[in-house]
Amino acid sequence: MERMLIKHLSGSKANQVEEFAIKHHSELIFGRDTSATVKYDPDRDDLVGREHAKIAIDPANPNGFLLTDLNSTNGTFVNKQKVTGTVKLNIGDNVQFGPGGPEFTFDVEPRPDNFAKATRMVETGSTGAPATRVVTAGAGGTTGGKAPGTVGKATVERMISETVTETKKAQGRKFGAIGAVAGLLVLILVAAAIGGGYWYYTKREAALKDELGTKTSDLEKKVADGKVVNATEVNEKYGKAVVYIEVAWRLIDTQKQAQVYHQFVPNSREVLGKLLGVNLGKGPIDPTAGGAVPVYMQVGDTYEPLLTDDKSDLTVPIGGRHTGTGFIVTTDGFVLTNRHVAATWMTTYQFPESTPRGVVINAMGNLASTSLVPPPSDWVPANTKQEGKQLQGGLKGVDDTLDVTLAGKESRMAAQLKQVSDRHDVALIKIDVPGTLTKVELFDNYDALKKGENVTIMGYPAASPRVYGVIASKDVFNQGTQLKVIPDPTVTSTNIGNIIRDSDEKNADKRVSMMGDVIQLATGSTGAGNSGGPVFDTQGRVIGIFFAGDKANAITYAVPIRYGKEFLAGD
Repeated sequence: MERMLIKHLSGSKANQVEEFAIKHHSELIFGRDTSATVKYDPDRDDLVGREHAKIAIDPANPNGFLLTDLNSTNGTFVNKQKVTGTVKLNIGDNVQFGPGGPEFTFDVEPRPDNFAKATRMVETGSTGAPATRVVTAGAGGTTGGKAPGTVGKATVERMISETVTETKKAQGRKFGAIGAVAGLLVLILVAAAIGGGYWYYTKREAALKDELGTKTSDLEKKVADGKVVNATEVNEKYGKAVVYIEVAWRLIDTQKQAQVYHQFVPNSREVLGKLLGVNLGKGPIDPTAGGAVPVYMQVGDTYEPLLTDDKSDLTVPIGGRHTGTGFIVTTDGFVLTNRHVAATWMTTYQFPESTPRGVVINAMGNLASTSLVPPPSDWVPANTKQEGKQLQGGLKGVDDTLDVTLAGKESRMAAQLKQVSDRHDVALIKIDVPGTLTKVELFDNYDALKKGENVTIMGYPAASPRVYGVIASKDVFNQGTQLKVIPDPTVTSTNIGNIIRDSDEKNADKRVSMMGDVIQLATGSTGAGNSGGPVFDTQGRVIGIFFAGDKANAITYAVPIRYGKEFLAGD
């Protein structure tokens, strides 16, 4: 087991999953207090106490967990049963704070090999029909007899007799007037109906706008007042600003404008010996490899792939395809992401996993070592130093595909690479789209940032299940059907595990970080594909850009947002 998972089912955190690395969290405190590990909304989750309950590792069983109710007012329930004091908590148990209060499912990852789910408890409720509703008669019922104040029969007959003659005389002129009045009434009724309908729908539209405006202003007011914004609110306000990026790139020689390839040789000592003018004997160079092995060029105390622009059966193109994440920082379509996402040739190259071990030659064309070597782990294509390629700008990459898709949409938009940071893993790209886009708010608090602060990560990790849309063309000249990813960003709540700061010119105490300036995050559940995603603070502002991870230790890292703000005028 590496981490505890809190899968929220209801309440203000519904549909969120919070993860806590066990090596950093031996216990979790649940409550509405700001010091709680799992914080609930103080207004919306008012059944939860300030410090309601806690989950801790069982001291008698390192693979077990205990749940303790911290003398809460409304009680704690496990699988619908109220608990008192401390009880054993099983993987998959349902926990609820107060009757009708927020619920979550407790889980761990990875689950123990001998894990078996606890027996599910079933509650049986009443199946009888609801009681008959009793209706009490009001004062409006009818009764027999003559009501006080009514007119008698004789009086009515006399009144009719007296008015018949007068009615006949006036009937002729009245019929004409009645026709005119009736026509006027019809016009008035039609106008009233149209005007009333217009008034109703105008009022309804204004009310809806006011309602939406109130929701937005409530969130903005919480941010302005410095109140905590939960991950659900962050997603609701800024989810549309988190974009999905697809990239295909290749390396080219800028002088020849030709694609660059990695040179291989046949997996034969005899053939390689002839090429080098030496006797290497017979047999394969690497018995475990296929028909060819890569050639590397010695450069100082390291080596790089031997490059050529001559395409053949013994060359492999330098380039690749991948996906990533970005976020919109201006309403007209500027997007921040990682340098290794949008300008991959400016970062450490990832050789194909199938690349076998190869031979290293020196500038004189001789073997630099008789040992076979794996692909280099620190080669940056744009910084190639081998002879003939060392001039700055001699090699550069080209994005054949740099497509951006908005959250929940299917249409890809071509983006342009605008700027690349020389100091950190940050790049700026641009999409052109009519209208005003949702953008995030940036906040540089790196100097004041503290360990333990809660953050929310958003992005498109490749490990997350994809949702596809089947797009049927209505064009008679192109009637094909396409299958496209419909991006839906993931939301991950975690905390800051460490702040790693490199020294600068203003700092008298010199110190060097192997990773430069980074924010260490206490989660490893995002991963590849999430690169370039925003990291939000508890007030919904972006303070970092997700860029790297250590799978072995379930730790990930973010670039401080100050390196992205350098691209934006006025920041």
